[in-house]
Amino acid sequence: MEKEQSGTIKGSVYITVDKFFNPVHISMKGTGEEGFQEFMQEDVEKALKCEEMPTMGLMYYNVSDMGIVPPLQEGDNEDYLQRLEKAMDEHGIKLQRYQRLSEVVYCL
Repeated sequence: MEKEQSGTIKGSVYITVDKFFNPVHISMKGTGEEGFQEFMQEDVEKALKCEEMPTMGLMYYNVSDMGIVPPLQEGDNEDYLQRLEKAMDEHGIKLQRYQRLSEVVYCL
């Protein structure tokens, strides 16, 4: 995350979703494409240990003010993607990237 002179903090929100678009991994560490690469690496390492490739997607948003990002809740964050998408839509922020996990692993 980067702090702007105005006091707002820029950052990125990374999410891995299952085939039903339920979040299975959420992170706000790192920023942009570099942070996304680090985020993906964790899921790729887990997938390579599985007998069958999990059906998952990886996505992220770049956010100019992390104050608008919904906080993670203790325990269950099943509805986090819906809450995040609502906040992003309200502020006109578009999804930066969506990648299937299988495509990432195939490219290795």
